[in-house]
Order: sequence, then structure tokens, then C-alpha cells
Amino acid sequence: MIGRRTLRTLMTVVLVVPLMTQGTAIASNGAISPAKEKGKEQDKTMYFADANATPETRSLLAYLNRIRGKQVLFGHQHATTEGLSIAAKDGTESEVEKAVGELPGMFGWDTLSLVGDEKPGSWSNTREQNRDNLIKVMKSAYQAGGVLALSAHMPNFVTGNNFYDTKGNVVSHILPGGDKHAAYNDYLDMIADFANNLRDDKGNLIPVIFRPFHEQNGGWFWWGAPYRTKDQYIEIYRYTVEYLRDKKNVHNFLYAFSPGSPFNGDPKVFLETYPGDEFVDILGFDTYYDGTSAGWFDIVVQDAKLVSQLADARGKVAAFTEFGYSGVKPTGTQDLAFFTKLIAALKSDPDAKRMAYMLTWANFYTDNIFVPYRNAPNGLGDHELLRDFVAYYQDPYTAFVREVTGAYTNKMKAAKKKPFLHIASPTGMQTIPATKATTIRARVLDQKECRVTYQVGDEEKEFKMQTDKEGFYYTADWIPGEELDESGVLLTVKSYPKNGTVISETVQVFISDAPEMLDPRIVDQFETYKGSNELLDMAYSPAGDLSSIKLESAAKAEGNYSLRFDYNVSGQGYAGQVKNMEGVDWSGAGKLKLWLKPDGSGNKLVLQINASGISFEAYPSLNGTDAGWLEIPFNEFRPAPWDTAHAGKTMDADNLKDIRSFGIYVNKQEGSKADKGTLYMDDIRVE
Repeated sequence: MIGRRTLRTLMTVVLVVPLMTQGTAIASNGAISPAKEKGKEQDKTMYFADANATPETRSLLAYLNRIRGKQVLFGHQHATTEGLSIAAKDGTESEVEKAVGELPGMFGWDTLSLVGDEKPGSWSNTREQNRDNLIKVMKSAYQAGGVLALSAHMPNFVTGNNFYDTKGNVVSHILPGGDKHAAYNDYLDMIADFANNLRDDKGNLIPVIFRPFHEQNGGWFWWGAPYRTKDQYIEIYRYTVEYLRDKKNVHNFLYAFSPGSPFNGDPKVFLETYPGDEFVDILGFDTYYDGTSAGWFDIVVQDAKLVSQLADARGKVAAFTEFGYSGVKPTGTQDLAFFTKLIAALKSDPDAKRMAYMLTWANFYTDNIFVPYRNAPNGLGDHELLRDFVAYYQDPYTAFVREVTGAYTNKMKAAKKKPFLHIASPTGMQTIPATKATTIRARVLDQKECRVTYQVGDEEKEFKMQTDKEGFYYTADWIPGEELDESGVLLTVKSYPKNGTVISETVQVFISDAPEMLDPRIVDQFETYKGSNELLDMAYSPAGDLSSIKLESAAKAEGNYSLRFDYNVSGQGYAGQVKNMEGVDWSGAGKLKLWLKPDGSGNKLVLQINASGISFEAYPSLNGTDAGWLEIPFNEFRPAPWDTAHAGKTMDADNLKDIRSFGIYVNKQEGSKADKGTLYMDDIRVE
């Protein structure tokens, strides 16, 4: 076996230098900022999402924080259970080790292994067998000195399909009070059973970085932005941590929060669905290179810098939770210096450099290779990116398993937590019935309270809440009454301690008994948001570069409002807003109709309809500024250029039966000098 130091003397190194608000909830608690704590014990004390985390788990977070800026751990998903150059997929061989002579410093797996969808699990196994198989390979990686991570691609609990099935508004169904809440708890029970049985030979629990609900600002998973509200995401993340930590006594997890890049340098974008310092240990981000976007490395530096600064301000650890070069095949790689460009880019900025680890994805197949292989069978040989990966490995800044020292032996205390309260239900901006009872659920943490109450609007009267039978939530049943204003009501929960400061949280909810009568032919007329830009913003999810939407009363086709769409495509070259259509049927329609006032920018307007999982697009002109009606027959829509799997498909009645989303994008057009612009749209419908 060629060792790391030997490689450094035998091979030439080639380095290429490259070109707070949490949702809508109003909290009086304040964010906890451990970085501000003072005293002689500061260096031996850290803030943890789990104050009862095991000594080894506390040590791991301290270790990750200590190496920031000095080293970055390299991680590989399925490092010892998938690979193109290895024969055994049982934890005994590694693509990385074959490539550079050393195991990665970090090993990632997914909860898919626990249900048998990924190795070392199997569909033919029992849940216990899959658990034990995963424990075996993770324990082996831990004994080798590695750091362990577990992501969670959870099934769609409404349809029973996988995580890519975005139907059903799943988050609303699995939150407390939802009809699929018990099914979600059962899934969490499986994770807890795994965690509490993951032990070393001495019986000590082995630490794991747990990363649920990742890339939530995208639209490819059911927990993505188009399919839930900001507050629903925050509450399901909080519930997940609380259930595992407080109900199932899982104390060997560190919790990672990892939206997808880019964030355009805006902390509000990154923190939009942040569940709070009480529930997160690691701030991370995910992003992938396509081999052609020259500005991608600059965006990575910008995002890493932002995440690192936010982590420092909040007493968290920053990490590059998922990265890779997408679409790499055995030959034809466009950028043969990807790894060295990326590491040089990160090192170019003192904040961006402070990533504790960077984990790339698994080598499942030859059509998406994330770690270059050495001497692979079936004629593959050495991958053309191997030389660059070896140079990346040789860089003193990158850390593989031999350089993971002291990760589990630090003596670190958990900082004392401050009292915290959050309203679990109803979530902010939710519409609840006027004449039926809604259960208010509130969680009070780290406070010996004597009384918890709720209060409606500006009324002075407060109503006492009682603990539920498990002592988990304070609850009360509330019937709002028809006299309350449908435009929005503030609901406040307060906790009065025997000694100390009163803490509270306020959310805005909407009251209505009127059934929401939605015409499936209407995409949006912009009249149903009650004049609220917050409600409009909840209905759409941003994508790409900066964009914002608001209701406009001046430039419109009819009614009271139209949509104003402001964009800036100076970064990635595209910006968009997407509305979840939740499987409406357009099979009887033949065209899309809308009113448009273009901005004369000459940029490319993209109207994207996701029908049966296929993204079809049409491109009305943005030349000129005259407003008018557009009619686009469905037979003029074509699959998106990037959706090569569906090239040549037509938008027919079969796929029009399942409309999943409608997107409005502006792409930077070659030759256009306009990076910014404003469009107006109204009465988007099909006929």
C-alpha cells in the first residue's frame, strides 16, 4: 500500500489557483450566543443542542471547532460500502484508500440503510438486521479513527413513495396533531434505536453528526420550500431534535443544519428556516459543480465565508456538509483541476477557510463519480481526475483519517442553557377554523415554570394551559370564534417562572371557516392573499440569484392586485420563484394564458411547468415594455434543456393530469446588459 507521506515524495503536486429572524414567529426569548460567554472556563465549555450529550460527543464538536482554519476533514458518503474499484461492500475496503493510500477522515451514511434501500442494509432484512449491519460498518470506521455522519432521505409519509415524491404537503401531516404523526414517530424510533445501540467495545455510545431535512430551500425533496411554510420547517426540525433528545434519550448526536447554496451573501437567506441555536450544533451548506460554471468557485467562497461568520457569531461549527462535481463519468471530464481549484479557493479567504469538514457523495454508478478511482476493474483503470485528487490529498490543509487526532478525548463541558419557549402548533401563518377547536401546543425548555398561558391579539385576558399526559407540551384547545378578523390574529404563549424572567413567543394565524375553493385551471390571480405580501411569499419559493415578489395595485390586468417580480441575475445567471400546484389536473386544457408587462431587458423569461415530474418550459419575450395578454399552447412547451432524461417529450394529456409546480424564472441572456429588472404578471391560468 502506498502511504500518504510516500505519495507526497513520489508525485508532483499541481495546485491551480482559482480565478435573524426565525420565520414569522416573534420571539422574546432572544437567540443564545455562546460565543459571548466569558470566564476562565470558557475554553472548556461549549454550547450544545443537547446539554446531556455524551463526553465523546462533546469532545467531537470541540475537536471540529479546534481544527477550523487549520485543516478540513475530507469525507465520503458510503466510503466503505460503495465503490467502483472495490470488490467488498461490507466496510472492509474503500475507494478513497485505494486512490490515495488512506481512508477519509469522515464517513457518511444515510437512514436509507436502516430501511434496506442502501448498503449495508437490504430489503430482505429485518429492521434489526439492517440496524446491526449499519452499526458494524460505522463502528469499524470509528475504530479506524474516523468521524461519522448520518443524513436522512426520509420517505413520503403521505404517499408511501420515496423522498423525491413531493406530493401531499407532507410536513403538515407529520407535525404534532397531523394524521401521519405516528408514522413519523415510528421512523424516528428506528433512528433512535440505531443511535442507542451504536456503541464501542467498552459500551460507550459512538458520536454521529445527524443531518435531517437538508437542502430544504430547493424543490426536489418533499420538505423543500414549495411544499411547506417556513414555520412548518422550523417546527418539524425542532420536533425531530426534541423527540430524539428528550423522549428517546439519544445523546450521541450532533445536529447539522444545511440548506443548499447559493445565499447571495445574505444571512437572511441562509437563516430563513433556521430552527434556532437551541437545536443546531453545525451550520453547513450543500453545493455541486457542473464543470462549466466559472463563477461557482467564487460562489463557494462567498457562501463558506457567510456560513463561517454566522457560525462564529452563534458559537457553532461551520462545515461544507455536501459538495461534489456532478455528472462525472469515466471519461470526458471538462475540468481536470476541480479538487485543487476548490481547496485553493477555500484557502484564499480566512473565513471561508474555516470549514471543519467537506463531505462528497457516494460512488454508486459510473454516471456520477465523486471520488476518482485507481485501478478499477472492467477496463476502467485510473480515473482522469485521480491525479488532481492526489494533489488535493497531499495538500497539508486537507485531513484524512491519520490526521484525525484527539477527536474523542477532549474534556468539554456543556454550557448552561437559557430558558426557551416555542409554539409547536398552530404554526405561524397557518389558517385555522373559526368554529372548531384548534390545539395550541407549546414547549418550554430549561425553565422551572409555574404557569403557562395563551393570549389572543391585544386582549388582556390570559388562559391557562395544561401539560399533556406525557408532560411534553403545554396544551389548550382554542375556538377562535367568527368575530375575529380574517386578515390575521396574533397568538401569544407566555411562561411565568417561579424565579426569573417571563418568556414568550407570538405567531400570526388566520381564521376562516370558509372552504378554500380553488379552481384547478387558475395558477394565480393574486387576489387570495388578502393584500398580504407575507402570504404571497409563503406561496412561492425563490431559486437561484436574488429575486423578490410583492402584490402590485398599479400595473395589473384586472382585480385589485398583480404580481411584481424583481430580479437580479448578476450571480449564477438565473433567478426564479416557484409555486407548488399539488397535483392539479390540466388534462382538459390546451394552453397557458397570462397578462405580462415585460421590462425590455432582452433577458430570457422562462415559464416552467412541472407535469408528472417533467419540467416543461416556454420562453416569452422580454423585449419591449408594452403590457398585454399571452397565450402559449402546451404543444409549444419543451422539456428543460438540463432535463436530458426527458429530451423529446411532449406535454400531452397524460402528464397534464399531474401538475406539480409552476415556476417563473429570468435567465441572463447573452448580449443583454441588464442584470436587474422588474416584471408584472396577472391572471395566470389555463384554458
